[in-house]
Amino acid sequence: MRLVHFNSVYVARYLPLLTEGLLHRLHGCHLTSRMSLNKGDLKDQLIAHRPAHLRTQSTPGSERASRLIAAYHAEPGLFYRETPFRGILYLAVLDGRPTYVGSNRIKRIRRLAEKSARKVVDWLHTETRRQADRDPEFTGARADAPKHAGPPELERIEGELMRRLRDRPPAQWPEDLEINDLAGIKVVIEPDEEERLIGILDDLGCRLVEREPHTAAYTALNLIVDHQPDKDRVLAQALPAKVMGVFREHGIQAGEANRWFDAFVRGGEASVRVEIICSDYEQTLEGEIGRCMHEDRIIRQRQRLEYQGHLAQNVEFLLELLFTLPAAPDVVLERLPVRLWDRYLPDYFDEVKRALFHLPSVELNLD
Repeated sequence: MRLVHFNSVYVARYLPLLTEGLLHRLHGCHLTSRMSLNKGDLKDQLIAHRPAHLRTQSTPGSERASRLIAAYHAEPGLFYRETPFRGILYLAVLDGRPTYVGSNRIKRIRRLAEKSARKVVDWLHTETRRQADRDPEFTGARADAPKHAGPPELERIEGELMRRLRDRPPAQWPEDLEINDLAGIKVVIEPDEEERLIGILDDLGCRLVEREPHTAAYTALNLIVDHQPDKDRVLAQALPAKVMGVFREHGIQAGEANRWFDAFVRGGEASVRVEIICSDYEQTLEGEIGRCMHEDRIIRQRQRLEYQGHLAQNVEFLLELLFTLPAAPDVVLERLPVRLWDRYLPDYFDEVKRALFHLPSVELNLD
């Protein structure tokens, strides 16, 4: 409970402080912001508050943007408007009009579990192929097997992995697998402002860890930074009432929960890792309603064969379960809901999650 709830509050407080500091220094003016809970709201705000030059000038970029916006307005239901999103949208007054300049978001539990599962499965598959070269008894995979193996090859790989997972001592597992984009910021800037943005991040005490340009169908700059939050500002407010209510249900009073939160924040690492994606308005539009729409990329990831097997499915469910348990009321697990080496249909996982929150099954019980 402490790890999940306190970390959620921590991220939800330091991320807006960093975003606002960055955008204020970039634009030198007052910002307005609003919470957003679905991607339809983000796409609407991005379109409604586009830069002035895209409204008044006729350029290839503005013509492309106009076509995308017209397609969105014609059939908005094709653009995944109901996708859940937990973030804050930011506007600044530029050239006399409110203009969309960026957003931040905290990765949702489902997406965090998906990404974590992919990393675990990628590592396990790579390790399998390495061992196949040097271990004659390792018959589940060949080292020269294609990375995107077909169903028979994938089944052999996963069968051997399952056998080894049951027998392998924990000490032989790798170091922690990192997820660097739990906290993310998107900044709308022109390409010639990228070095200035990196300088502002340096002034804000952020250490650049990784710089990765994307230049294929989607042009953007991906930055990973280490940021040292101001812990006193994070702790200036008590825990939210909703979080304190969860602890109170478990017999922990508000004063004790707040002392635990203080110890959690002050006793944690000095820095946190944040992903920052920078692109101009036209490329930001491509990423939300154009050729690189984020939701289309998610679907393509889910369709990759190595992430559809039983291992990936079970790892993803276990991770989602771990992050969900602290929010569920009166949880008593009489047995482990999933074993990595067993096989389940997704229907089973749906029923487990419904039971955690005392929701009735969707199946009609006539007894």
